[in-house]
Amino acid sequence: MDTLKLLNFSTHKRDLALFENDWTRIAAFVRGHGFDGIELLPVGDYPFECMPSELVHSIHLRFFIFLRAMWRQDMDALEKQFGSMDNVQMFYGGRDRECIVNTYVTQLDLAETLECRTVVFHPAQCDLDHVYDWQFPWHWQETIDICAEILNQALKKSRYTGWLLFENLWWPGSFRLDHPEEYEYLRKKMDYDRCGIVLDTGHMLNCSGSVNVNEPDAIEYLISRARDMGTLRHEIKALHLTCSLSGEYIRKSTGGKPPLNPGDDFWARLSVARKHVGRIDPHDPFTMPEVGRFVEMIQPEQVVFEFSFRDIPAWEQKIRLQKAALARVLWAHG
Repeated sequence: MDTLKLLNFSTHKRDLALFENDWTRIAAFVRGHGFDGIELLPVGDYPFECMPSELVHSIHLRFFIFLRAMWRQDMDALEKQFGSMDNVQMFYGGRDRECIVNTYVTQLDLAETLECRTVVFHPAQCDLDHVYDWQFPWHWQETIDICAEILNQALKKSRYTGWLLFENLWWPGSFRLDHPEEYEYLRKKMDYDRCGIVLDTGHMLNCSGSVNVNEPDAIEYLISRARDMGTLRHEIKALHLTCSLSGEYIRKSTGGKPPLNPGDDFWARLSVARKHVGRIDPHDPFTMPEVGRFVEMIQPEQVVFEFSFRDIPAWEQKIRLQKAALARVLWAHG
């Protein structure tokens, strides 16, 4: 299969420190493991001109998570969620919705400068009150309406000309790929033609709740979902390939109350919520060759091994395991 093979990487100080901020070493690591490049998550005010542009093939646009109150400029909801407008300023980089658009314009322009073929965007939103019970007070159409408005404005102001790929997530009220109507509705709302889907396997598995607690069942679930998609599969340009077997944790935690109260410090609540999300979506590797059947059904143009890691040995172990599982499908000629 002639598929572009990528690793995820960011400009977070923690990731860069693993290679002593040396992009020559980063490139050697990526290519030494048989990958064509990276899907980059831009973090912070980084001097991106120092990066080798040929290494970056895709950019994962920022995921703001909390969109509704800011985009609707609901000041009461913002105060309730963040505790203060100073926290709003710190989180979004501004106090009005233009700061969201401007962030995406900057990242889209970066993608064009680096000649990236794709950018990735989550048509999804969450809030800290319902991240545990999944009872979000909005419908997926409203989420898509907001995201399409943001993207249409940003794309009109940016220089970007590549593909915009929409990534599924597991939260109700967001883009989950539960049915074709979600993508059809999204496409009708977009004023940009070069659109497609990046299917995140871990996120799709998380949608199934407590079903998936072992890898064989998880793979069969993905194959069944792919089969049920029909012609929608042709819109899938890329895969974020990770294994999530968090069904037992999802079953035990969903419906529970947040560990911290709404009146507690926003940043403490956000930190706890991130740990909770990390347990739902651990970004682990597939280890069984049967996952190749799913990849062959999709026939993606690019595959991203999107793993979480704290050190190079742990990252390498995940890469080796999943690469071995997909050796026949993705590395047969390499």
